[in-house]
Amino acid sequence: TNNYLRVGQTASYHVRRSFLKFDTSDIPDNGTVSQVNLKLTVYLDQSVTNFDVQIVKQDWSGQDPLSDTNRETAYDNCLSGDADDNIWRNTNGISENSTYTSGNLSTSWINKEGSTYYSLRSSRDYNANKPNGDECIYPYSAESTTASYRPVLVVVYTASQNYTLTCA
Repeated sequence: TNNYLRVGQTASYHVRRSFLKFDTSDIPDNGTVSQVNLKLTVYLDQSVTNFDVQIVKQDWSGQDPLSDTNRETAYDNCLSGDADDNIWRNTNGISENSTYTSGNLSTSWINKEGSTYYSLRSSRDYNANKPNGDECIYPYSAESTTASYRPVLVVVYTASQNYTLTCA
């Protein structure tokens, strides 16, 4: 419900993982997804140690909407979920209020019949590295008052059309 997400770890051992949901039901059933990228804009960078922001292919639809009674399940499953082959980016050289685009993500993860779910985690969290101080970033969320700062899932697809032509 904040205007930002949290990813990483803090010196006081708070581990931050975030969850993203995109409505991808407008992609036609006969559409062929050829490219997927995630765009996030950084609100705040508090990372004293560089880490990769991993994009996790985690279907947390069973916990949607997240609440006090189910968020721990989504949180735990984020750590054990499969990371995409590409990350969003490394925090080295990251700038606040700048938008960054991930590498190409798995096209097979896109759900054309509903929503596509992802999670974000720190590579240092995943590798169980002890934090060296605050190593956390805060990307803007869907609740950001600036629309251009909100997370965007770019999905490139083509749709085949079948035409029946009659002789005139």
